[in-house]
Amino acid sequence: MKKTLLIFVVVLISIVSCNVKQSSSNDLFPQDDGKVVAEFDGIKITDTYLASYLKDLNPYLKSRYNTPEKKEELVTKIVEGELIARKAIKDGALKDKALLSKIKSTIARYYSGTKMKIDIENNLKVTTENMKKHFEENKDKYDQPEKIKASHILIKVEKGTNKAKAKMIAEKVLKEVKAKAKDPKSFTKLVNKYSEDKGSKRRGGDLGYFARTAEGGKMVKPFSDTAFTLKNVGDISGLVETQFGFHIIKLTGKRDKVVKTFEDVKKSIEQTLKSQKRKDGFQDRIEKIKKELGFKINKEAAQAIDLVIPEKVNQSAKTFDKKAPQKTIDPAKVKQLQKMIQKRNKPDRKKKGKKEKKGLKKQ
Repeated sequence: MKKTLLIFVVVLISIVSCNVKQSSSNDLFPQDDGKVVAEFDGIKITDTYLASYLKDLNPYLKSRYNTPEKKEELVTKIVEGELIARKAIKDGALKDKALLSKIKSTIARYYSGTKMKIDIENNLKVTTENMKKHFEENKDKYDQPEKIKASHILIKVEKGTNKAKAKMIAEKVLKEVKAKAKDPKSFTKLVNKYSEDKGSKRRGGDLGYFARTAEGGKMVKPFSDTAFTLKNVGDISGLVETQFGFHIIKLTGKRDKVVKTFEDVKKSIEQTLKSQKRKDGFQDRIEKIKKELGFKINKEAAQAIDLVIPEKVNQSAKTFDKKAPQKTIDPAKVKQLQKMIQKRNKPDRKKKGKKEKKGLKKQ
């Protein structure tokens, strides 16, 4: 049943795509001098015509039909698709506006994916000079900024929390951290004992590597600025106040800035420039076709078209658009990143991924 359905779908698509050249005469059943394999309603289906179907079928699918009996079965299904199409056309299917729009959409995709694509690829040349110029203009984008790795203890200050009391608790925790600083395992133990950042707490306070906020890093600026003042791995900061509370930061790793050379990123630049040329080339050809065929558009009429969007959907979209994007990571919410990692291989990760990512964007 699945094989039959697959073949039938291929047949319906191919009826359109394999007959693009006949669009001017609306002859969807062109005749040729090949060997006649089947006939109906005065139409002769030849081996030459069938070859246009078979060349596009998946090789593994075709291998399942590589016996005389199975070949007959495959050809029969293809011809049945032609037969149904013939009947549909005779019954006025091509007068159906919905069907015509789908047919023309398929033809457009076929044309843009064949002739237009070939024309664009044939003119897709990127010179070394082009690449070097792009590199010189975008050096900063290819360099990797200095990054550090840190762990932290957070004493939260939330609505209704006594800030002075929270600071007093944080100072006591800091004193204990400093007193036990020589023990490499003590910070993790104190994270588990005191930190109110549940996400990083499960990892001993680890926040991973991050760049300076000014260089694209995701941490809130006061946190980032203080973390980058720490010189040596193992150094511990004083209290750092952010909108989330009081942090005690421990430097656990450092990565120097990496400056890329042209040769390091040459292939990447080539792909970037080719991608842009493809985009520009496609748009250029669209503009040429518009000019060739005398394209005009009534902007007022186009803008006045009713898309018939249900009010519930419309309101939902408006609400989504009004939500301001967040700008910095909340160290207290890094736990959401941990959740994303834990659920990466679970079946429902796609449904929840968007919600979890929101908490990781800059505020």
